[in-house]
Amino acid sequence: MSDRLDELIRDKLSPDGQVLNLKAQFIREVGAIALAQKEELKNLRALDLTQNDIGDAGAKAIAESEIFSNLRSINLKSNRIGDEGAGYLANSKTLKNLRSMQLVVNDITEEGEKVLRNSTSLVSLSSLKFRV
Repeated sequence: MSDRLDELIRDKLSPDGQVLNLKAQFIREVGAIALAQKEELKNLRALDLTQNDIGDAGAKAIAESEIFSNLRSINLKSNRIGDEGAGYLANSKTLKNLRSMQLVVNDITEEGEKVLRNSTSLVSLSSLKFRV
């Protein structure tokens, strides 16, 4: 996975290092965990992980990664994220600059939505989307 991930980053990362589109690359949990440790992504402002099956473990890796502390926008559409993953995101100490988060087509219940909406950690969040 690591070699493929490095190749994807090389191909998909914007020249200024601020935008990474990995839509439908199916990196899964293992890829999200590896991504969360990539130093070259520390200036990332926008991350699109639509259709990657990262699940709750992937959401946890992203939520806890210092690498993503500059993220402003993240798209996590269609990733099999449930209430557990929603909790990790809601309680993230590193995603404090996040302004927009897409969680359309995941396994998050009303309870998980409420946890995210009431997050005291995601202080910059102004757009949170659960439905198309």
